[in-house]
Amino acid sequence: MQIIIKGAKGFDIYETHKEYIEKRFRKFEKRVKEPASLEFAFHHTHSTRANIDKRIHLTFKMAGMKCAEHLEELSEHFPESIDLLQKRFDNFLRRYREKTINRSRSSKITKVRKTVK
Repeated sequence: MQIIIKGAKGFDIYETHKEYIEKRFRKFEKRVKEPASLEFAFHHTHSTRANIDKRIHLTFKMAGMKCAEHLEELSEHFPESIDLLQKRFDNFLRRYREKTINRSRSSKITKVRKTVK
């Protein structure tokens, strides 16, 4: 699995954030089909009064998927955004796996029904 980390509009990313992303998302390597890529884009907008301006965009592509999956989180600090993204990505992979399992089961059921008739 390839992990790409970028900063939007020349925004520099600390090595600690890069290492944290690697640590949090490498555990999903066993659950995705290769070739797969995760692309993170860091944004620091300076736009809200509550300092909730650290945004991370995640674009995920995997073999067998027709469209890329886009996830986005916004929080006060980048590690919080990374944690929220990790939870959402885990939920996405679980739902995607369930859909593929259900599709394969439903095709077997229809084949059995056709042979029984």
